[in-house]
Amino acid sequence: MAKKIKQRKKSAYRNTNSVGRYLQFYFLALFAGFIVYTVGGLFIQSPIPCANSGTCSSDLTMNIDNSATGTFNGHTVTPPKINLADMNNTTNVLGASTSAGEKHIYVDLSTQRLYAMQGDTAVMETFISSGKWDPTPVGNFHIWEKLVATRMAGGSGDDAYDLPNVPWVMYFYQDFGLHGAYWHNNFGHTMSHGCVNMRIVDAHAIYDWADVGTAVSVCNSFSPPDNCVQNNPISD
Repeated sequence: MAKKIKQRKKSAYRNTNSVGRYLQFYFLALFAGFIVYTVGGLFIQSPIPCANSGTCSSDLTMNIDNSATGTFNGHTVTPPKINLADMNNTTNVLGASTSAGEKHIYVDLSTQRLYAMQGDTAVMETFISSGKWDPTPVGNFHIWEKLVATRMAGGSGDDAYDLPNVPWVMYFYQDFGLHGAYWHNNFGHTMSHGCVNMRIVDAHAIYDWADVGTAVSVCNSFSPPDNCVQNNPISD
């Protein structure tokens, strides 16, 4: 009888020991998963969505419709007429009186300002409107496409917009770009779905000055000539 009791005790010990090892393994696996998730998040960034969800691909080509009206936040807006015959009438060229220097556009999200730098000289400083509904990506980019005008649409519900003849477009990351905005006059405050809105006259001047390949840096804060502070920038 005594032998049977000892065997039961040994069996209970084995069961307790197995449960302990299982729990130890479970918590180690849980801890390891947490570490991988946390550390991985520092290196793997979520993909940035389109700036214009309704025209993510089509807004990358020139599109002119002088008969259309636009909508923005539930209001009807009138787009400017685009006449290609007038496209050769450039504005006063920025930097014409500035000694040669590398062109670089800086966007300061903290002050909602844009600086067009040529070397160490600011050839333009102006208010802009960056992302309100969706963030403007922070990072160092280059203008990869310039369009006289295109159509941009996206958003949903009260934030939906459909805007023909968006003028003087300069894309710097996917379909995020610098461009003129005719649907609001609230520059100096966030107003966009990720792009950088500018007054039309300013966008025209930058369009004539900048080249495909001109550097664009979106900064959390900026001070001339080149102090660009970026938190978690994305790659071009």
